[in-house]
Amino acid sequence: MPKKMKIQETGKWNKAAKAEKRREEEKQRIRSAFEDKRDVEFIPAKIQSDPNNKPKLKVAAYCRVSTLEDAQAGSFELQIQHFQQMISDNPEWEDVGIYADEGKSGTNMKKRPEFQRMIEDCKQGKIDLILTKSVSRFARNTMDCLRVVRELKALSPPVGVYFEDVSLNTVEAKNEFTLGVMSLVAQGESEAKSAAITWSVIERFRNGIPILSTTYLLGYDKDRFGKMVIVEEEAEVVRYIYSSFINGQTTREIADSLTQGHIPSVKGNEKWSVGTVRNILKNEKYCGDVLMQKTYTVDCFSHRSVKNRGQRPQYRLKNNHPAIIAREDWDKVQEMLLLPRRKGSGNAVPIAEKFRVSRIKSGRLSGFIILDPNWRTGDIEKLFEWLEKNSRKGKEKC
Repeated sequence: MPKKMKIQETGKWNKAAKAEKRREEEKQRIRSAFEDKRDVEFIPAKIQSDPNNKPKLKVAAYCRVSTLEDAQAGSFELQIQHFQQMISDNPEWEDVGIYADEGKSGTNMKKRPEFQRMIEDCKQGKIDLILTKSVSRFARNTMDCLRVVRELKALSPPVGVYFEDVSLNTVEAKNEFTLGVMSLVAQGESEAKSAAITWSVIERFRNGIPILSTTYLLGYDKDRFGKMVIVEEEAEVVRYIYSSFINGQTTREIADSLTQGHIPSVKGNEKWSVGTVRNILKNEKYCGDVLMQKTYTVDCFSHRSVKNRGQRPQYRLKNNHPAIIAREDWDKVQEMLLLPRRKGSGNAVPIAEKFRVSRIKSGRLSGFIILDPNWRTGDIEKLFEWLEKNSRKGKEKC
């Protein structure tokens, strides 16, 4: 064996021998401490709690249901009444209040205002203990649940969370493992539910059953049977946008013309943007088709919706509803959108001036007309003329 290798082997043996010697010395030191019975002075804590003068525990409760459905309204109220009674029945507890999020998902804590307010109150020392029905009511995201519980436990004094269904208090160290397992179960339930909903939606798409909203769709509304119908007054604006673009105008020029003509957008805005005009020109619904799964949700925790650029399959249903724009014109516009266009290459034709109103398309006020507080007497007279004219049209269709 070469001399250099012998030196290396000897060095390794010496290092191992020294490590073994240190371990033995440490063991001997511990044994000696117990054998010698060293005299250790005990110094009691200066601050001791008096059981007869113990302050009341500041207790709050957190309640949540994920939807605003009638079936969950009873569950929501039951949680509130139950915890109010539970706190008032305990003479050692001081009632801080009920924090309740109705119609809020448990997978995202940021979108629960009452939950966020409760955590802030804990940091300010207003709460000592939080009561809640179960882990799934508190949070369905394992990481968020454990993070918040640890954050509350690290406060001075620590704030505990009591999960009633399993009698688990997070202030006790032994309960963190159990909480982690239960959080995983709650998260798994959310993931399974999300997968089931996604499957249901995709099956609808595959079988040609689109999910459509006309709330912000210019030119369309829904009748009492849920079928899409053309709103003629809005459809005139859509046709103007398409014809102007075909005749050579840019999206900027079209937007400026609509703004100057005081034409309200579908959201009631007086100023039109290039993006709004371009979206109308690209929307397949105006030729009677529906392209499904234009966007998709990344996961059930962030609820972030992103544009589908080929990551997911899409489904196109042709001739689903009455078209405002002829298919030939719509196809032509899609080709023209791919080509560069110079400003002023087309003749600007102003949109016809007429009395126009904005209607609410969804919710309890669906069908109501939005009144402009700046209207003058002449505008009110035009409104009545418009209402009479449209009511005659409705009777003729019947």
